[in-house]
Amino acid sequence: MVRSFISTATVMLLLTTSVFAQDRGTALGGVPFGATPSAVASAMAGLGLTRAALKDEGGAFPVDQTFAGKIDGRQVLVVAMYDDTDALEKMLITFITSDADCLPFYRDFKVALMREYGDTHADVEQWKAPFDAGKHVGHEVAAIRSGRGFVGATWSRDDLDGTAGMSLSVAGNLTVTLAYESSKWAGEVDRRRKLLKATASGGNRQE
Repeated sequence: MVRSFISTATVMLLLTTSVFAQDRGTALGGVPFGATPSAVASAMAGLGLTRAALKDEGGAFPVDQTFAGKIDGRQVLVVAMYDDTDALEKMLITFITSDADCLPFYRDFKVALMREYGDTHADVEQWKAPFDAGKHVGHEVAAIRSGRGFVGATWSRDDLDGTAGMSLSVAGNLTVTLAYESSKWAGEVDRRRKLLKATASGGNRQE
């Protein structure tokens, strides 16, 4: 498992050097924030990932894309999110892991990311009762699945004149997600909230 992970990390980190212009922060495959859906699709195809449809795809944000496939034999799901100009501003890469290898994969991956991007901005392993005070040891899976354990780390990176975020975390279903957020994503979140509110109330699209 460790050998497989190191290979996966090497592939992902080497791919941050790409043919794209590097005046913005980047996501998986070296795709820069601001990239078009077609450019992202081409880059994902180069990684061996293909388009996949989610149940709610084509709803309020039809430009968003989902890709699925394998990297070094590990199943992954990638979600690319765009602003109102069809520019990439967030990407989520979810690694499908078994309960047994979820945390080892996460911890090894975090070390590899630290080698590439430096110290974390935040690094948290939080355990709530009845798993607090060290009682989580040997029971991490049960704690996380029950919502009483949280494991995650974040990094800050440059993007335009602001800061982009990158995070690695373990979800309640025992998968590992790597998230890239641009310096513009907070504004896009606000736009999406307004749009969803307008849609729910039956109003017109708000920009």
